Amino acid sequence: MKTGRKISLIYSGITIGLIIIAGVVFYFFASNYVHSLYFHYLEEKAHAVAEEKFSKDELDPVKYQNVVLRRKNSIPTSQELFIRVDDRATGRRALREYFSDNQIDRLYRNETVNFTRFDESGTAFVYYDNTGTYAVIVLSKDPYVEAISAMIRKALLALVFVAAGVLWLISKLYAMRVLDRIDKDYQVEKMFVNNASHEINNPLTAIQGECEIALIGEHDCEDYQDTLRRISHETDRIITIMRELLMFSHAKYGDLQTTHLEPIRVSELFAQSPAQIQVVVKEDFTLQTDKDLLNIAVNNLVNNAQKFANGKPIEVIIDKPHIRIVDHGIGIPSADLPHVFEPFFRAENTRNIKGHGVGLALSKAIIEKMGGKISVHSIEGQGTTLDIKV
Repeated sequence: MKTGRKISLIYSGITIGLIIIAGVVFYFFASNYVHSLYFHYLEEKAHAVAEEKFSKDELDPVKYQNVVLRRKNSIPTSQELFIRVDDRATGRRALREYFSDNQIDRLYRNETVNFTRFDESGTAFVYYDNTGTYAVIVLSKDPYVEAISAMIRKALLALVFVAAGVLWLISKLYAMRVLDRIDKDYQVEKMFVNNASHEINNPLTAIQGECEIALIGEHDCEDYQDTLRRISHETDRIITIMRELLMFSHAKYGDLQTTHLEPIRVSELFAQSPAQIQVVVKEDFTLQTDKDLLNIAVNNLVNNAQKFANGKPIEVIIDKPHIRIVDHGIGIPSADLPHVFEPFFRAENTRNIKGHGVGLALSKAIIEKMGGKISVHSIEGQGTTLDIKV
């Protein structure tokens, strides 16, 4: 599994897990709140029922009618009980059908007691009337709490599914793409280090071999000179590779110095081109850029085209905002095209041609640092076109 997909799945899993935990916590508190709210309304119903029963002879008709209306407009109940508790012993025996001893003690302490009995919810309190002391008990089937809880559960499930879908979409459109790009860059850098090590190791091995041969026995002056020439040649190879690596690193990771920017007409870059290079100016244009860096990029591309052109002419077409470098040489195999801008990569059909494979990568890094783009189109055996858009 790709690193991007793996990290995306882990991120999505953790986030969905946090949403589920938050949803469970929310459901717990919401259900408790709804249950408490229901008991609150049940208590209001109990007081309205008690006031309607015991205050009829104490209120005028208008006030009593308001009490009746308040009782009718409150939540529905299944049972409304009035148990006389003047005699605590007798009252306790009657109340044991509904309450525990602890709840009965709370009632006698004038506390409101909320309770559940089978599938019903209820509330009770002690009401003092001039006719006696009564325990007012109201029972209800509690249709609201279960309905609201079920609705919350469905909403949370829907939220989890929607969140999972959105997270997957985000990871697919963004996170996985970015992470896959990071992973690809890592693999490219890893290959770059391996190839650079190989390229530097070759001349170092050759130098070491020449030194060992020179140290075995005695040789005449001419042999030593040949050895030194070969060592010098391999040393030049190392210096060239290191210089190209430093330039590539600066172009890829360094900052473009705005103090070095100057206007330059693109056609001037090819003013001193050799006869083999045919410059066609369709529409010239001026760039505000670092002239030295742009020269390096363009010269690398032109020299690369000359190297693989098999002696055939090269065309440079300037057509704002494009610079196209066209050769009719050996071309690039289609399987190698995606890798031609990777440092130290060399196409299969270029193994016998001198080079280190840094030129195209360096030119691409410079052009992209200047805000441009470069693409390649090639057919093996027919030639290659490099298209620079700046």
